[in-house]
Amino acid sequence: MPGLMIRLIMNALRKSKPDNIHYVPRDYEAVRKQSRENSTKLPLPKNTVKEKTPCGYWYCKPGASRKKVLFYIHGGGFNSGGAEYSINMARNFCKSDDYAVFNVEYRLAPEHPFPAGLEDCISAYRYLTQQGVRGSDMVFAGDSAGGNLVFALALYLRDHGLELPAGLCTLSPVGALDDSLPSRKERADRDCIIGADFTEEMQITYIGGHDVRAPYLSPIYGDFTGLPPIWMCVGTEEVFYDDAFALQAAAQNKGIPVELLIGKGLCHVYPMFPDRQSKIAVESMRNFIEKRLRVSKS
Repeated sequence: MPGLMIRLIMNALRKSKPDNIHYVPRDYEAVRKQSRENSTKLPLPKNTVKEKTPCGYWYCKPGASRKKVLFYIHGGGFNSGGAEYSINMARNFCKSDDYAVFNVEYRLAPEHPFPAGLEDCISAYRYLTQQGVRGSDMVFAGDSAGGNLVFALALYLRDHGLELPAGLCTLSPVGALDDSLPSRKERADRDCIIGADFTEEMQITYIGGHDVRAPYLSPIYGDFTGLPPIWMCVGTEEVFYDDAFALQAAAQNKGIPVELLIGKGLCHVYPMFPDRQSKIAVESMRNFIEKRLRVSKS
């Protein structure tokens, strides 16, 4: 059962969530500005370096190796968030001298619809390889829309003969941008963050004229042959609940190992919120990352 703190947070989020059945245009720049302001209020972990690059930000201890990398792709519905915003998750992994965190910055919809975000993730991957980082010395990680881009990027690299990462980590990943999965409607009232209008918003602001079932948009329809081991988590109280299981099935059908944690009674991207189950998920994710990067436990 969720603890008191996260239950209070979820109730507050639920009360402030717009009750939109159909998509209503938003001021995305205002949303982004608010997330930037919120992220700057969070102090960096003690003895942590933050360094801007053309493709995102490094977060690591001063002497940390940058040859082994947690390659993090932020969420935000493809239209908000940012590399600085996602420090809330990255801070959990800036504790080792053996690897560094790289938070990717990518262009956002609706100004920059698909495939702009994926193209920027590809560019960030190439940027790191040009700095001497091997693909096999990275673990890709991401939350929500960032989880979608983690799978899309891995599929792209596989399809184009580029070196794959050592592992994939996703928190509440968006597995499809259509409404084929039952939890999209069945759990819309239970979800305190994502609304019933999500699919319509994606069609209008992000997908454009592309086929929604294309694997780079909806990875559940992709062929996962050759992808590395996968770690995922999802909350029972979110519309993307079925996405995690569909992604798990797509991977396991091709013999890819998958570890899936279920946050009972918890919300979208629950490890970012204070709770006992969140701590367990973060520790499990950290263990997966360090095992795949072949580094000592931090």
